[in-house]
Amino acid sequence: MAFRNLANLLTSLRLAAAVPLVVFLLEGEYRTAFWVFLLAAVTDVADGLVAKWVNGTTSLGAVLDPVADKLFLGSLFVTLAVIEAAPVWLAVIVVGRDLLIAAGAFFLRLRLRGFRVEPLVIGKICTLVQLVYGGVVLGRLAGIEVPGFWETGLLYAVAVMVVASALAYLGAALRYRPFAEVR
Repeated sequence: MAFRNLANLLTSLRLAAAVPLVVFLLEGEYRTAFWVFLLAAVTDVADGLVAKWVNGTTSLGAVLDPVADKLFLGSLFVTLAVIEAAPVWLAVIVVGRDLLIAAGAFFLRLRLRGFRVEPLVIGKICTLVQLVYGGVVLGRLAGIEVPGFWETGLLYAVAVMVVASALAYLGAALRYRPFAEVR
């Protein structure tokens, strides 16, 4: 039981890291922001490994993990756009995808008893690509030499993955029949 709580604690740390990350970025403390980001990114991997290691997740963790991902990455992308380190259009599609998924899950939970959002592999890949891009941008801001083509390639990889995963989640939602039926 303690290890299951450890996974939730790691997820909670990632969620809590969003505020200091934004503050450090807005204050121009890019090195500190980079380290906060890196530690939070490690918790994303670690919470999943801990949950798998103990052979299961908690119901809190099943809700908390995607919320932490969306708030952490959404905050990062919006702040990067505000400080002009990433394009505004990228922040818009990242946040728009997350809002689409959250709204769809909310709607389906209202319509279907016992509906549970199941993460798709493409969604996990999308999160990974967003984390790598965020790390590269923050690394550049912190003074780490990053080849420009890496950042540009990752920027477009994020855009493609965000759109592809949004379409995949939309397709998965449309396979449910509550759209045609009214209770």
